[in-house]
Amino acid sequence: MMYKTLFCYLCSMKNAFLIYLCIFLLQHSVLGSNSYRWKPIDASFDSLGKQLELVDYKNNERRQFYPLITRMYQIANLKNNRNLQARALYWDAWLKFETNTEETETLIEEALEKVDSVNYTYDHARIFFVKGMLLAKHNKYPQAYRTFKRQENYFKSINDLYSLGYTYVNIGSIMRRIGEYQEGYKYYLQADEIFKKGGFIDDEIKNRHNIGISQYHLGHPQKGIEILTALLDERIAQEDLPFRTDVLTSLYFVSQTLPDKEKYAREAYKTAQKITNKTSQTYTLINMGALYIYKNEKDSALFYFQKARHSAEANKDAFSAIHTLYGLAEIYDRKNLPDSAYQYLKQYLQYKEETTGYAKSNEINQYEMKMAIEQYENELHEASERIELHKKLTIASFLIGLMICCIIGYIFWLSRKKEKIAKQLKEAENRELNERLQRQQLQNEKYHLELDLKNRELTSNSMISIEKNRVLKGLLKQIEELEGSKELSTLGGRTLKQQIKSHLDTEDEWMFFKHHFEEVHPDFFKKLYSIHPNLSENELRLCAYVRTGMETKQIAQMLSVLPETINTSRYRIRKKMQLGQDVTLENYLRDI
Repeated sequence: MMYKTLFCYLCSMKNAFLIYLCIFLLQHSVLGSNSYRWKPIDASFDSLGKQLELVDYKNNERRQFYPLITRMYQIANLKNNRNLQARALYWDAWLKFETNTEETETLIEEALEKVDSVNYTYDHARIFFVKGMLLAKHNKYPQAYRTFKRQENYFKSINDLYSLGYTYVNIGSIMRRIGEYQEGYKYYLQADEIFKKGGFIDDEIKNRHNIGISQYHLGHPQKGIEILTALLDERIAQEDLPFRTDVLTSLYFVSQTLPDKEKYAREAYKTAQKITNKTSQTYTLINMGALYIYKNEKDSALFYFQKARHSAEANKDAFSAIHTLYGLAEIYDRKNLPDSAYQYLKQYLQYKEETTGYAKSNEINQYEMKMAIEQYENELHEASERIELHKKLTIASFLIGLMICCIIGYIFWLSRKKEKIAKQLKEAENRELNERLQRQQLQNEKYHLELDLKNRELTSNSMISIEKNRVLKGLLKQIEELEGSKELSTLGGRTLKQQIKSHLDTEDEWMFFKHHFEEVHPDFFKKLYSIHPNLSENELRLCAYVRTGMETKQIAQMLSVLPETINTSRYRIRKKMQLGQDVTLENYLRDI
C-alpha cells in the first residue's frame, strides 16, 4: 500500500526534518536577548532599536512591532542617514524572516549596500549574520559556512558571547545538515559552553534541543530522548510555546513507539494552535496527517494534510510543501482516486525536482560543503602559518631591536661609567691637589712662623748683645773716670776692667748678626746683590735688619745712629731699587 511507502518516506525524511527544525529554531531565537551593542547615531532611533533588541518575543506577535519599524524608516529618511536606513532595513528583514523569505532577502541585500562596513562594523556583522541564515535556508551551505566562520572571528574579537554562541549553533546545524553529525555536535557543545560563560541560561537550555537531536543522530536515541523529554519540564519550555512546540515535534520524530509518537504529535498540534509561528503549525499538521494515515483514517488525514498544504503555500515553505503533496497523493490513492493521487504525486515530483532537488542537491551540497570546509581549513591553516611567521618576525625584530637598544644602552652606560670614573679621578686629583696645597700652605705658614720666630730670636739676641756691650762699656768708662779721680786704685780698676772685658763680646757685632742671619736666610745677600749691585755694604746691612722685622728705632740702636738717619737710608735704598709707592720695603725684601 502507498501509505506504507508514505510512512517509510516520512521516517526516512526524519533526519532532514529534524535538522531543518533546528535551523528554524535558531531563526526565531538568535537575535533577541542580547545587550545593545549598536554604535549610537540618533537618540530617538537608538531607543527604538533597544526596544527591538531587548524585548522578549517568545510570546509576542511580531506584527505588533511593525509601527516601530515604520518610525525607524521615518527617522532614517528624515536624517538622510544611510546607516540608519540600513538598520531600519535590518530590523524589517528580521521581523519578516519567518513569513516572507523573498522580501527578507531583498531587504538584507539593500541593507548590505547601504551599511558603512568600515565605521559600523557591528552593523555589518549583524546584517551579514542574517545573510548567512538565508543562505542556510536555501541549502547554500558552503557559502553559509564561510559566512558564519567569518562572523565567529569578529564576535570573538569584540567578546560578543551571545552572537558567538548562536554562530556556533548555525555552524553546528549546517554540519548536521550535510551529515557531519560529530562536527555538528562539537559546535553545539561550544555554543553550550559560550552560553554558560555569558550567563545566557535560556539560550543554553534551548541549545540542549540541538544536543539532544545530535545524540539521536550519533546513534544514542535513548539519550537524545532523555534530553528532549527533560526540556519539557524546564521553565522556558512552559513559557516559550514555540520552543515547546519544536521540542514536542522533535520527540515525535525520535520516539520509538507509536503511542509515544501519537502523544507528542497531539500535544505539539495543540500547543501550535496557541502560537503564530506558521512553520511550526505546518509540521504539527503534517505529523497529525501521517498518524491518521497510519490508522487508515483517510478523511481525518486528508483534513490535516490539506490544512498543512495551505499553510506551507502561504508561508512559502518549500520543504514542508513536499511533505504535504506526498501525503495528499497517498491519501487519494487510499481513497481509490488515482487521478487525484497522480496529480499530487506529479506535483510532488516536479516540486521536489524544481524547488529543492532534495536527494541530488543534498548529495551535491554535502560534497561541496566538505570541499568548502577543507578549502577553508587550508586557508585558515595558511593564514595561521602567516600569522605565526609574522609573529616570529615581529618577535625577532623586537629581539633584534631590544638587543640593539641593549648594546646602545650598554655603550651609553659604559660611557657614563667612564665619565663617572674620570670625574671621580678628577675629583680625587683635585682633592689630592687641594690637600697638597693645604699641606704646602701649612708648611709655608709653619716655615714663616719659624722664620719669624728665628728673626725675632735673632733680633732679640742682637739687641741683648748690643745692650750688654753698651752697659759693660759704660762700666769701663766709669772705672776709667774713677781711676782718673783717684777714687779707685789702679790695681782695683785693672781687676775690674779685666773682669768686665772678659764678658764683652770680642767678636764684631755685625759679623755675629750676619752669621746667624745667613743661617736663617741663606743666600739673601747674594740674591739681593745680584738684583741690586748698586747697594753699598751698609745698605745691605740695613736691608738685613729690615728683613728680620726690626723697627727703625731698633735698627738705630744697632747702628748707634739716630732714627732719622735710618729713614734717610731707607729712602735711598728704595730709590736705588726703584720701588713703587704701593710696595713696601719690608714686603719686597721678604719676597727675596
